[in-house]
Parts: sequence; structure tokens; C-alpha cells
Amino acid sequence: MRILHKYHDSWQEFLDADTIDELKDIDSKIGSNINPEPENVLRFLSNDLFSVKVVILGQDPYPEKGRATGRAFEVGDLHSWNDKFRQVSLKNMIRLIHKNYNNIEDYKEIRKFSAIQEEIKSKKFNMLPPDEIFKSWEKQGVLMLNTYLSVESGKSGSHIHIWEAFSEKLLNYISSTNRDISWFLWGRQAEEKSKCINYGKKYISRHPMMCSEKYEDDFLKSNCFKDNMNIINWLG
Repeated sequence: MRILHKYHDSWQEFLDADTIDELKDIDSKIGSNINPEPENVLRFLSNDLFSVKVVILGQDPYPEKGRATGRAFEVGDLHSWNDKFRQVSLKNMIRLIHKNYNNIEDYKEIRKFSAIQEEIKSKKFNMLPPDEIFKSWEKQGVLMLNTYLSVESGKSGSHIHIWEAFSEKLLNYISSTNRDISWFLWGRQAEEKSKCINYGKKYISRHPMMCSEKYEDDFLKSNCFKDNMNIINWLG
């Protein structure tokens, strides 16, 4: 099977014979023109489940070749915050982190990403670059999990139906096995999966793709990062 390689011992019980057969069936259906690369589709299995403190739940991987890494929201070909990139969700994640670490309360004072880029460049705001920050979060116990774990290159949402049942089984297992996780559920698809998450604290907001002060549940109003700053250094 292409998509299942090494995995941490903490997933042994989850990967029973039925689940292995299910993954073999999925592997046969997703084809070869996929993101991320087959060896990274189940990347989350390399993490110690019992060390996970936060799960950031994305939707499906980036459809552009070379972007998806197996970690939700990570951009594989992005090496500096001052490089040009299109992923608005990631930009708004950094804006919320910046807001929290600078104790900004007024929505109107939240910095634009371009202004934060300048602060990073001048070392006024110090955070690890994008090709290091996700690894740092992961080492600290952040699991960046996509709801649907692969996509046909160039076709967003193309594998949702293939992963649906497995995804719900997975989320139920994670939340039942490690009951102390903070779950970041951003957007409608992630919120719909709340029914599969029986334990842990849930932070539900609009997706970081689009932000506006008029929304009561706007992403930039969320306390998801702020409430977990005592256990995760979001600056890396």
C-alpha cells in the first residue's frame, strides 16, 4: 500500500485489520495524480497521539502540485514570510497570532499581513519562517490534520466522498483516546465534524479564508491561539 508507511506505536490499536483494509480500498481509489505525495497522505500517523495537545482541522489539501505537505495549512514551497504567496488562510492565521502576542483588543487595530511582514523583516516581530514553524508546532503537540486527506491535483474537494467515512472514524478515535485536546474547528466543513468529536475543548469560528468584523464568529475574534499560549509557543 502506497499511503501507509511508518506510524507511531500510539496508533497501533486504531490500525486494526478492518482499518488497514479500508485504507487499501482508499489507496486504490485515489489514483496517482494526487496531493500530497502518497507517502505524506497519512503523515499525521508519525505523531505520538498521546502527546497531542491541539488539533487544527483543515478541509482538504491544496490542489496545486508541490504545495500540500500532509500538514493542514502548511505551504510546501514557502520558505520566507516575505515571499509572495496566495494562501489567505495562512496569512490570517499569522494575523491572529500577531494580534494575540501584541495584546490587540480592537478589531480595527489588527495589522494587515503586509505590515506584519515588515515587522518580521525588521525583527520587531520574531517568529520562525514558514518552512520551520509547522515543524515546531508539531513537536510541541499540534496536529495539523486535514478532514479529507488527499485531493486530485487541480481539483479541490475531489476526494471528499472517498475519505468521508474514514475521516469520521478517525476523529472519533482521536477524541476518545486523547480526551484533553483543544480542537480548532474553522469553517463549515470542520464545524460539521464536531459531531464526531466527543471529548476535548472546541474552538469554532468562521474559516480564516475570509474575515470581517461584522461576523460575530469571525476567525480574527477567536481565542483559539490565545487560550493555548501557555502550552504552545505559536511563534516557534
